[in-house]
Amino acid sequence: MAVKFIPMVYTFIFVLTMVAVVPRAEIRRLSIYGIIFGAIFDVIAAGIGYFTGLFGYINYQEFGIMAVHFFAPISWAVFYVIYFYLLPKKNIYRYVYVLSGIFYSVMFSQVISKLGIINTGPLVYPIILFIIWFPLATWGYLKLVDYDKKPGAKTEDT
Repeated sequence: MAVKFIPMVYTFIFVLTMVAVVPRAEIRRLSIYGIIFGAIFDVIAAGIGYFTGLFGYINYQEFGIMAVHFFAPISWAVFYVIYFYLLPKKNIYRYVYVLSGIFYSVMFSQVISKLGIINTGPLVYPIILFIIWFPLATWGYLKLVDYDKKPGAKTEDT
């Protein structure tokens, strides 16, 4: 298989996993958070990596634009829908969960780096990126969900 198709394959695997694990109503509810904390954060991270020259996508050919692989933001959005759906309720488990997400993402970035999809630079770059990204995304999601639950908060019904 050509390297350029690998991100498409793992995006479809994430989508199939999401459809199998997350109920449809939860997919609809969590999609905005996946877009914000997955897709948008990925585009920002890829932009920072591209403009600083520290890391970035390679071998995306016709599947990319402006240093971003087309399937990467979609994949991150879907990943975060699954991530937020499975987020534990207790804080102690959340810390372990966030650390697991960081570890998984660093390992996955190393795999796709070795496949020639992304240039991660030294190992410290993805570690720093994910140490910032996962806690920030989890904190932001929890704050937004708490805000939506407050009495008087604007919802789709009001």
